Amino acid sequence: MNRIYFEPIGFVVSDLISPKELIFACEKGLNTTKNSKIVIEEKYAEGIKGLEKFSHIFVIYFLDKVNKVELTTHPGPPSKKDLPKVGVFASRSQYRPNPIALRLVKLVKIKKNVLYVEGLDAINESIVLDIKPYVKGFDRPDDFKIADWYDWLDR
Repeated sequence: MNRIYFEPIGFVVSDLISPKELIFACEKGLNTTKNSKIVIEEKYAEGIKGLEKFSHIFVIYFLDKVNKVELTTHPGPPSKKDLPKVGVFASRSQYRPNPIALRLVKLVKIKKNVLYVEGLDAINESIVLDIKPYVKGFDRPDDFKIADWYDWLDR
């Protein structure tokens, strides 16, 4: 199989320093209020023009501090003991074959090449691979379903 190479577009500035500190994001889902910054490399700064018009963005980043893979995993926080074990692709686990994360966050403000965001579950210096705006017509179908083991997020 061919190798894939990515060039980082920026990095995260956060007070989180260990993957184990990310339990809060699993407990709260979109209600996570953690504040952090994304510093965009200067050569890509022009690419954020117009992004200030959006309230939410998807951040795609690399989990370079994660050092294990779980093909079968517990799909929720440790406090939810009654959840079934599922395959990693049916979960939002960070312990994936390709350590890539996707997170929808609130875009608070932009100053030059720095994005101030709320809700990002990334540790300090995580490598940012891409950013995309949240667009209701693309990103949220009218008719969808989720597995019942994720029902704690709606409570």
